[in-house]
Amino acid sequence: MAKSKANTEANTEAKPDEESMTFEGAMTQLEQIVRKLESGTLPLEEMLADYAKAVEYVQKCHSQLDGARRRIAQLQSVREDGKAVVKAWDDTAPLASEGNEAPSRRRGSHGAT
Repeated sequence: MAKSKANTEANTEAKPDEESMTFEGAMTQLEQIVRKLESGTLPLEEMLADYAKAVEYVQKCHSQLDGARRRIAQLQSVREDGKAVVKAWDDTAPLASEGNEAPSRRRGSHGAT
């Protein structure tokens, strides 16, 4: 048991502060978990714990991507002199596309030619 507790404590210390974790950091942690899960060598309880952690990282990534989309949406247009026209920053405002159909990453899903 002492060895298992030491491993758990070492893993806790090695993880970056999740509140301030970057998108890239969360993706790296997620990729490491996926590799562990795909290895098929973990006990069931550890796999379930890792899976739960992976879901948290996925949620963190989605949240950060939504924030990035909102920041990009702040750009209204570009004036003739090349300067950006932006509106006041509101991180909680819905995306313009939330009421409309958002662009899809899947090509051909909207009948595009």
